[in-house]
Parts: sequence; structure tokens; C-alpha cells
Amino acid sequence: MEKFTYTSTGGKAISLPKMENIPFGIIRKLRKENDTEQFFALIEGVAAAKDLAVIDAMTQAEVRELMNAWQKDSGIELGESSDS
Repeated sequence: MEKFTYTSTGGKAISLPKMENIPFGIIRKLRKENDTEQFFALIEGVAAAKDLAVIDAMTQAEVRELMNAWQKDSGIELGESSDS
């Protein structure tokens, strides 16, 4: 599976699946949740424990940058399917 790699400001690498490679079941289960719950459940559902540890140490601004870069890399916005 193709991955997105991001390096935190602390120099730690994070590897996440490209958004188009996220299993549909995860997206389906989160579709009725609010934006905040979707965000946390998505990260917890696709990130490895070592990547979650790096994310947990990041600031909110850094996590926002990570999410923006992840979405930009995939060409998909959260809440949007590749068919949209």
C-alpha cells in the first residue's frame, strides 16, 4: 500500500496510508460522527503505535500542518470520496 511520509518539526518521520488507500469501512463507520471525532478515530485507525507517539508529542499547529500535507498529497479532502 502506498504511504504518505511526513517529518515532524522534531525530525521524526510519520508514515500514514495515502487517503485514497484508507479502508472504506473506516470512513463508513465515521460518516455520522462530528469532525473532531472523525479526525481522532481516523488517525487512531490508520496510524501505527510509533506514529501515534510522534503525533501525540506534536502541537496542535503541527498536527494541522500534518493533516493539510496529508490531504494535499492525496488530493482528497476529509469528507470527500475519490469519486466526488
